[in-house]
Amino acid sequence: MPFRPAPVLSVPLLSVLILAGCASAPKVALPVEARLHPGQRMSLPEGARLVYVETANDSRCPPEVTCVHAGDADVRLRFHKPGAMLDVVLKASEQGTPRPIGAWHVTLLGLGPGPRPPATLRVDGADR
Repeated sequence: MPFRPAPVLSVPLLSVLILAGCASAPKVALPVEARLHPGQRMSLPEGARLVYVETANDSRCPPEVTCVHAGDADVRLRFHKPGAMLDVVLKASEQGTPRPIGAWHVTLLGLGPGPRPPATLRVDGADR
């Protein structure tokens, strides 16, 4: 089999390919609000993301049932940013209370019913 040199890209073509890759990175502006199901994530500025891992220890009163105690639930999140990862737990009983995480505040706005409930989350800048 004869030797074939690898194709050489011209500088202008290489520049276009590099710029096209940069242009595809989404720009994310705060605040970011999303209704997520376990396993879903939201993109944040600076290449960070917030993943809704699961809801655990859910002792909340089921819908259409009268309970003496309202109960609570742990909403487990995982915050990723380049070079770092942090596990965070928000309490259902503290809905509406912002929780500082680095340069941002994460707020649990709502938690649906059921064994794998959707969570509505908002992320704002820490200066808000």
